[in-house]
Amino acid sequence: MPLSRRDLAMLLPALAAAQSSPAPALPSKVYHPGAYATDPNVGDSTMGTPTKKGRALMRGAEHSGFGLEVHETVLGPGTATHAPHKHVHDEMMFIIEGTAEALIEGKAERAESGSLVFYASNQMHNLRNTGTTPCRYLVVELRGKPA
Repeated sequence: MPLSRRDLAMLLPALAAAQSSPAPALPSKVYHPGAYATDPNVGDSTMGTPTKKGRALMRGAEHSGFGLEVHETVLGPGTATHAPHKHVHDEMMFIIEGTAEALIEGKAERAESGSLVFYASNQMHNLRNTGTTPCRYLVVELRGKPA
C-alpha cells in the first residue's frame, strides 16, 4: 500500500521521537574486572584471537544522553589494532602494560605503560604493540549523542 505525503507527514514525528528517545543513563557502580569475558564483538573482527583480545566493560549514555564505551584490549607482540582508519567520535587509550606505537595522522610516537593516547575526531590512527610482551590498554570512546 503506497503512502501519501499526508501519511508520511503524520508518521515522521513519531519516527523521529522513537529514534531520539534517550537510553537510560549508566548507573553509578563498580565495574569489576572479572565480570566481563573476552568479547569478540569488542573492537573489530580480529578480537578474540591469540594475538588480540578484548572485553567490553561499559557501554551506554551518561545523564545527558552522551554515549560512552569503555573496553579493554590486549595486543600480542607485533600486533596492530587494525589498519589506520578514522571515525567521527573521539577516543582515548590508557596504556596499562607494555609498549606501543601510536600512529596519528602518519606520525608515530612511542606510548609506554602509563601513557594516555588521544585520537581526535576524523584523524587517521592506529596502535601497534612494539614490545616483546603483551600490551594491555583501556579504551574510552566518546561516542556522543545519537543523530
